[in-house]
Order: sequence, then C-alpha cells, then structure tokens
Amino acid sequence: MSIPMKPDDPAYWMLFDGVESTPVIYREGCYICEDPEFAQMGLPLCRRCPKCDGHIPADSSVCDDCGFDQRYSEVESVIGIGEGEHETD
Repeated sequence: MSIPMKPDDPAYWMLFDGVESTPVIYREGCYICEDPEFAQMGLPLCRRCPKCDGHIPADSSVCDDCGFDQRYSEVESVIGIGEGEHETD
C-alpha cells in the first residue's frame, strides 16, 4: 500500500491542479497502478502492450507479460526496419 503524499512534499500541488490521467490498464501488485495519486497528479500511467495487450509499466518500456520492448519497436519504425529485417553488418 502506498503512503499518502504529505502537504510539505514539493509535488503536493499536483494533486489539486485539475490535471488527471485516466488509467487504461491495471495490474495487481504494480505500485503505479495501485497508487491513485499517480493519476491525480496527471503523471504517465501504465499502458497496454501493442503486441499482446498486456501490461507495460509507466516507468519501463518492456511488457511484463510477453517481454515486448516498446522503445525498441518505436526506434525500428522511425528508421524503417521491420520485424525480421535487421541488418547483419
């Protein structure tokens, strides 16, 4: 269980600035999913894996379920390398 933020915390104002994130996935045991203050502060939340629809933590790029690395996939799409087309040089 998370500990509620205290008023003397420098980010406390974020709880009341009117910006809130909307959760799209939930994983029991994930400290980000289980702490409502992450959403209240408008911070990035965990997201669905585009490969298996699993859980990618907000502080990672790797799916907990299938190991898919979203960051590596985004780099491939920018430089135009598709799956199975990696250069060997």
